[in-house]
Amino acid sequence: MSANTSTEDVLAPELEAIAVAAADRLHHEVTGTDHDERQPDHAVAQAASAAIAAGLPLAAIADTERTGQQRARDELRPDVLRQIARAARRKRETELEYEQAVIRGAQLRLGHRELAGAAQVAHGTIRAIIARTHASPEQSARSPEHGQTSDARSEQPRAADEQPDAGVASAPDTR
Repeated sequence: MSANTSTEDVLAPELEAIAVAAADRLHHEVTGTDHDERQPDHAVAQAASAAIAAGLPLAAIADTERTGQQRARDELRPDVLRQIARAARRKRETELEYEQAVIRGAQLRLGHRELAGAAQVAHGTIRAIIARTHASPEQSARSPEHGQTSDARSEQPRAADEQPDAGVASAPDTR
C-alpha cells in the first residue's frame, strides 16, 4: 500500500489517523487548548504504532505525519495572520498613547529621568521620543518633497524642548 503525501489526497485509514493526530498535536501546540500536554503526543504515537502493526513503511508514516502538520498549518494560517494584524494595530495604538503621555509629561516640564522612571525605560529613550515627536511635524511640513525647504530655525535645537536630567523641574522659560 503506498502513502500519498499531498494534503488533498485520501490516505489509508491507518495513515489518516496519523495525519489527524499530527494535525491535532500542532493545533494544541499553537492554541494550547488541551489541558493534558501528553495526550496529543500519545495519540500520534498510538496511531503510528497501529500503522506499523498494519505493515506500513516508516517513511510513509513520517510523510503522513508531515501531511497532517501541513493540514493544520493551512487551517490555522488565516486565523494566526488575523491575530497578528490585530495585535500589531493594538501595539501601534498603545505606542502612540505612550508617546503622547510622555509628551504631556514633557509639556508639564517633568524631568526626563522622572518620566523614564515612570515608564521604566532609560532617560535617553524619553529624550528620543520627545525629539522625534517635535521633529516630525516640522520635517513633514517643510520637507523638500512638498516644494519647500527647511529654514535655519527648524535645524537649531529648541531650548524649550530640553529638559533637565534631574527630577527637579527648572524655572519656566521667559523668552
